[in-house]
Formats: sequence, C-alpha cells, structure tokens
Amino acid sequence: MKRLLIIIFLLNSVILSASDRTANTIAELNEWATNAKAGDHIFLKDGVYRDAVIKFSNSAGTEKSPVTVSAQHPGKVFLEGNSSISFSGQYLYISDFVFQNGGHDLKSKQVIEFRSSEKEQASHCTVSDCVIKEFNNTVKTDVNTWVGIYGEYNLVQRCLFKAKDNMGPTLVVWLDNGKPAHHTISENYFLIRQNGAQVDNGLESIRIGDSKTSFTDAHCVIAFNRFEECDGEIEIISNKSCHNSYLHNTFFNCDGGLTLRHGNNTLCDGNYFDGQQKKLSYGIRFIGEGHVAINNYFRNLHGSSHEAYRSPVSILNGLVNTPINGYYPVKNAGIRDNIFLDCETPFIRIGAFSPKREGMSIAPDTVSITNNIFASFGNASGEVLEVITPASHFTASGNQFSKGYAVKEKQGFAELPKGGEKIIGQFDKRAVLVGTWPGADSVLPAITNRIGWNKNTYLAANEVGPGWMRK
Repeated sequence: MKRLLIIIFLLNSVILSASDRTANTIAELNEWATNAKAGDHIFLKDGVYRDAVIKFSNSAGTEKSPVTVSAQHPGKVFLEGNSSISFSGQYLYISDFVFQNGGHDLKSKQVIEFRSSEKEQASHCTVSDCVIKEFNNTVKTDVNTWVGIYGEYNLVQRCLFKAKDNMGPTLVVWLDNGKPAHHTISENYFLIRQNGAQVDNGLESIRIGDSKTSFTDAHCVIAFNRFEECDGEIEIISNKSCHNSYLHNTFFNCDGGLTLRHGNNTLCDGNYFDGQQKKLSYGIRFIGEGHVAINNYFRNLHGSSHEAYRSPVSILNGLVNTPINGYYPVKNAGIRDNIFLDCETPFIRIGAFSPKREGMSIAPDTVSITNNIFASFGNASGEVLEVITPASHFTASGNQFSKGYAVKEKQGFAELPKGGEKIIGQFDKRAVLVGTWPGADSVLPAITNRIGWNKNTYLAANEVGPGWMRK
C-alpha cells in the first residue's frame, strides 16, 4: 500500500508540474490560461474556430517564465466570424493565431485587445507572429481597431495586418493621460490599407495616442516595420503623443506618409520612404516642437506637386489660438543627414498651411537643415526648398544637390561634385553598420542581429511579418 501511495503521489506531482497543455475548446483555453502558472504553455488545438471569444487575466508570469498562449502549430489555428482575443495581467505571450473570414459584425469591438476590462490592462505582454487579414466590418463606416494596446511595456512583433478597409486605425496605442506607455511595435507587415469608407480621416495604419493625450510622454518605439500599399488616408502613421521614436521603418508604394500630428520631441531616424508611382506619396510632416528627422531616405515621392502637406518633408504653420486637436506651431525642427532621391520638388516645404484652416498663420520657429543630399539619377529640375512662410531663426549648412536643381536660399546649399550621385548607391546596401539609437541593442537585439543596423534600412516583404510565413 505504501508503495502504491508513493506511485500515486509521484504521478500527481508530474501532472501538477506539467507546463504544456493543449486545449480542445475555447472554454478550456480560457480556463487554463486564467489559472496557468509561470512558465506554463497553453496551446489551442489546430483547427477553425468561429465566433471565438478568447478572454483571460493572469499575473502569474515573470520576465524569465511568461505564461504562453498559442496555436498548437504556428498558423494552423484559424479564428473566424466575430472572433477576438482580450487579455490582462503581466508577462503573457500570445502567438501564432490567424484571424480570417470574419469581422463583419464586430462593430466597435477590437480584434486583439491588451485589456480584459476597462480597469484590467496588460503590462510586459507580447503579441507575436499573428495574422489579421480582411477582417472587416460589413458597414465600412463602422469604426473598429484591429489591435488596441493598453497598459505599459507591451510588444507587438512579427505580425501581418492585411487588407483593412473599414473605418478605424489598424493599430492604436491608447494612453492614460500623463502616464508613459513604453510600448514597442516592431517587425510587423502592414499590407494593403484601403479606404472602403471613402472618407478623409480615421484610417491610419498606426496611431499613438489621440488629441486628448497628445501631451503625454508616451515613449513608444515603432521600428523595423514595413508599410506597403497603405492608402487609407494621408497619415499612415499618426503621432499624437510625445517622446516617441520611429526607427528604420519602410514605407513602400503608399499614398501617405508619417505625420507628427500632435505632441512634441519625436525622433524619425533611419526610415526608408519609396513612393514608387503613387502620386500622393510623401515622407514626414512636422507639427509641434522638438521633432528631428535624421538619416532617412526619401525616394520616388510624388505628392509634393499635388498637395502642400505632401512634400518629402513638410513643416507646417501653426494655428492661432489652436484647440488641442488643431495645429500647434513648429519649433526647434531638425532635418539632417537625410537623402532625397528622384522625388518631385520641392523636397522640403516650410510654412505650409491649408486655406481651409482660417488663422493657420504662425510661422515655424528655429528650423535647421543640415548635411542633406538632394539627388537625381535622371534630369534634375525644380526647387529644392520652398518657403511659403519664412521661419524665424532659420539655419542651413552642408547641404548638396544635383546639377539642375535650384535653391533660392544659397547659404548652406551647394552643388554636388560631378558624379556625386554615386554615393547614393551605398545607402542601398548593408555593408556599414552605423548605430544611431543607443537603445537599439538592448531593446531590439534580435532584430539588429538578424537584419543589421544601418544608417537607414530597406525592409523587404520577406523580412517582416510572422516568422512561420517566412520559412
């Protein structure tokens, strides 16, 4: 009897300490995920699940031993209909799910949500290697978001977001006013963002904050993502908070660009903009204070001649007595060490404004344009710099341009030496690693080790999105 009791005790110990379990139903998954211990891995059995509501809260995970909830095999669990995932707690890792064939009646519900209720949010949690494709409301004007990030220190990485066409941004960072978020969004593939609603606002691929939280120091990092055919609206990314970093992202064949819409002190470093043949493609639009664009590559951008806001770099006027959702004046803007290649001119527009906005007349203050190259492999023509409203305290130095371009502001601009365009070619290669963001190796080591760390980075389609799709 004693020996039998020992065997039973040992069997129970093995069962209790087992960390891997495969759920056969959504109810089972939710129960096990809720009660999981640090290091546990809960799988959902391969298959198709319709109208699945995955929802749980768990704070048992630790940095070294997170609670993991994933597909039994990457990409083999399909969540269809009005399925969704919401979770809260700490150190949770959710991965490898595919959302498809659905979303028609989600209305305002978010597909993946870093909270389980208004009061229960996520921290130090990760969503990785997931897919959401064509998961749209039937009514295109219904507003919903595919990924809503709440809490702090969360990560969305290596996901594919494909063919969103209804109202609402693809991914939103929701901020608590005055509380830094410290989220990271990296190695994702934003593909085919359309405008099924046929409106001019509310169809961004990423939005960080909103006008109500625009003076919150969010400290988010958006790095090594690819945006392709993102034509939802003028703002592919809408920055609406402070102290965010946009690093080494690729914008390819998009009618839009990166807009620093609200907030201050944003870094745009090492991004690659290639508009291809899109006539409304542009680069970076400046609104607010303390923004810097450095080491970016602007190529084949054609929006400058069509709209004042769509130059490769546009620096806007401020709005007199602006409301919080209006246009704050530009102050202390830095544009340096960028390359502008074969874009429609002007490459940089200072003091742009909309005639529809009465009182948009406050000139930019303290603008520095330094060590940029404006080049063409074809027949160069047009003005490098257009000044609509002169900036107070304007400085320029070390800028060079191809023969054929013109610059009214002679000081700080000089013609490239003969054959100087050849130096542009080196920026299409990855031979020289130049780290410009000190936190890169600690925050994104896997990316920097795999892709490299260059002055600016072009990311191909097979370098982003779920790892299991790239094999």
